[in-house]
Amino acid sequence: MALLESFLDATLVGYTKAGVAARGISIDERFPEVEGKHVVVTGATGGIGRAVTQRLAANGAVVHAVGRSSQKMSKLVEETIGSVVPYVTDLSLMADVALLADHIVESDVPLGGLVNNVGVMSADRTTTSEGFETTYALNLLGQFVLSAKLMPMLARSGRARVVNVSSGGMYSQQLTAKHIDSPLEPYDGTAAYARTKRGQVFLAKHWATEWAEAGISVNSMHPGWVDTEGVRNSLPTFRRLTRPLLRTAEQGADTIVWLVASDAAANVSGRFFHDRVPRKEHRIKRTMDTAQTQQAFLARLATDAKPYMSNISIPKGETDDQDR
Repeated sequence: MALLESFLDATLVGYTKAGVAARGISIDERFPEVEGKHVVVTGATGGIGRAVTQRLAANGAVVHAVGRSSQKMSKLVEETIGSVVPYVTDLSLMADVALLADHIVESDVPLGGLVNNVGVMSADRTTTSEGFETTYALNLLGQFVLSAKLMPMLARSGRARVVNVSSGGMYSQQLTAKHIDSPLEPYDGTAAYARTKRGQVFLAKHWATEWAEAGISVNSMHPGWVDTEGVRNSLPTFRRLTRPLLRTAEQGADTIVWLVASDAAANVSGRFFHDRVPRKEHRIKRTMDTAQTQQAFLARLATDAKPYMSNISIPKGETDDQDR
């Protein structure tokens, strides 16, 4: 099995649907232990998020589904077997993220899980009405605000789980505070996306330590190469070349569901997963980060989030020579 894993990783075949088959993963496996658990899933109306929502609901979870389109949300509720609590909001806007978190907190349910799945890859650099670069706002800052505001609720439920949905593309980038919102020209949407995904992996590891005493497990994962609307819109050439190999949304969603729902993942925290197995967080030496870079990154997020959160502390940190 070790030789097989080495081959799958080295050749990237493991990222394709062939990797799912070779590893013997069944997307039909049921997780009765998740029954009755309340789980928030962002980006729930399409692709991987929709597959996560439907599989968790089918296993008896109460899924608090978050999406931007009311039409897609209505279709999701209609076509899902199980319990879905819909929230329609724009998670690229921090004021809306804070309001969403407040609504969930006010519902006073035993929140047992949070899946930070929503994401975007943009061809052009755009900013939100609040002045944040859109990829950074949606893929990272909004998830930081939502997770931090829901943390006390997760802690009250006991043994809650948080999953940050990253991407294998994050291997190409290092952690950065200075360039996390991609201010440099020319704008590279793929690199901007990968930088935020690197940030998600670090945040999961950081929260795993910070929230351990509260009984919250936090992990990150990447779903492999999945045939989603985002890939079709943002990476049309890649999709055209790899389409026969791309995973279904259900295959890409499997590790997320496993991390949230299974007893096997109950005591794991702070790891980066692919196909239910912890993986290396770095494959390229230049992407390694320092404690100084980590502190600068956390300070940047806390500073940007502060207007939308109460009682948030801002770590002291300065960028180092790696942060460029």
